[in-house]
Amino acid sequence: MSEGNGISAKSPVYERIEVLFDTGSFIEIDKYLERSNAVEHYPDVSAPGEGVVAGWGTVDGRSAYIAAQNYEVLRGSFSVAHAQKICKVIDMAAQNGLPVLFLWDSGGARVQEGAAAMGAYSAVMKKLTDVSGVIPTISVVLGGMYGCAALFAALTDFSIAAEDAGRIDLLSPMVRAAVHGQAVDEEKLCGVQAAAEKGDVQLTAPDAAAALELAKELLSYLPLNNLEEPPFALNEDSIARPILSDGKDIRALLREIADEQCFLELGAAFAPEMVTGLITLDGLTAGVVANVPGEYLSAHGCKKAARFVRQMDAYDIPIITMVDNEGIDPASESCCLLRSLAQLAYAYGEAGCPMVSILNRAIGEGYAALSNKQNGADLVYAYEDAQIGCLDATAGSIILYDGAKDRAQEYAERFLSALSAAKQGVVDDIIKRENLRGTLIRAIQMVSNKRGQKLRKKHGIMPM
Repeated sequence: MSEGNGISAKSPVYERIEVLFDTGSFIEIDKYLERSNAVEHYPDVSAPGEGVVAGWGTVDGRSAYIAAQNYEVLRGSFSVAHAQKICKVIDMAAQNGLPVLFLWDSGGARVQEGAAAMGAYSAVMKKLTDVSGVIPTISVVLGGMYGCAALFAALTDFSIAAEDAGRIDLLSPMVRAAVHGQAVDEEKLCGVQAAAEKGDVQLTAPDAAAALELAKELLSYLPLNNLEEPPFALNEDSIARPILSDGKDIRALLREIADEQCFLELGAAFAPEMVTGLITLDGLTAGVVANVPGEYLSAHGCKKAARFVRQMDAYDIPIITMVDNEGIDPASESCCLLRSLAQLAYAYGEAGCPMVSILNRAIGEGYAALSNKQNGADLVYAYEDAQIGCLDATAGSIILYDGAKDRAQEYAERFLSALSAAKQGVVDDIIKRENLRGTLIRAIQMVSNKRGQKLRKKHGIMPM
């Protein structure tokens, strides 16, 4: 129970909507819709509203649509009519260029409808695919989300889950128990923490109230649709505020460069060596991709970053990339690493949104797969002590100087230095860490009106 406003794990859906939307702004549609497509010889099961509340309202003064499953009506069970209401809301949101939020809390499919119930799931999946990259879509998991319903979280742009009651997995505990013939640990297999570690949800919160507040915060960074700009975040933070962090704690650094030191990290529990999230810089929204210094690139980390880059690009949100990694692990035998690196390089190469990169340690694949001058970055900066090149100092000196390990320092100075990269046009300028915030703000302001023309095609073929 959240003491702040009395919302519990199974509180009435209208109370959740009242917390999310501005007071008195919510307008419901299809409140009395009631329809059943029961299979012969099975009892009809239906109720007014069909177990989902749909409509629109305002969140902090900005309009948005919502479809919220109502567990208290038919256990929020998924049916043809239930899906029709959700699809209608998605259509209305797309037509009016507004975000749509989904509050998921269901007991599963309405099995009396047989194959039609499965078709209903597919209908919603198709709609989510149609509006992907057109309007922001946000899933908030407040109860059960099993089977095909779990795919909704992956098909929406962002997903948030309440730790106290949220459950998400392709198999419910009941089905797992039936298959394995023994009881299963529901929290371990289907709980929010497990989903977060697998990358199935990007944000978690202790309870429903906190999850809804996270949804409101997330919306504050996003545009209403792919043709509009994100809202301008008024603040009094100084552009010239010096940065004191040495960058070893990348999350602390990102908080320090952000307006009022606010950084909304997405997917923190999944591939934590790759950091993704949202900040504002002098009021302008930007997405951030950053490496944890000293870590290798991983398959999961590359996939995580690639998806985030495509999210930002879809809504033309500028991307800041902080490149500081050890490249790939020479001992790694991951079968997915090559394709994952290719996915990341593809995502950056495909992106047309404004992109600014800061290079610290960018060697080999650790340079090539991330945002760089040759792969579409508009502005690239390097720290004074950055290392940028083909091989690290030890390997490079052995190859270039016929096995002379003692010339590693010479190799680093001649072939890895920021100055060497600047002379070759690989970086635009060399900066001091203390000036990072001001440098990024001026860079984002400069490239924010970027325009580009790409080759005509239906779509590219991303290496999956």
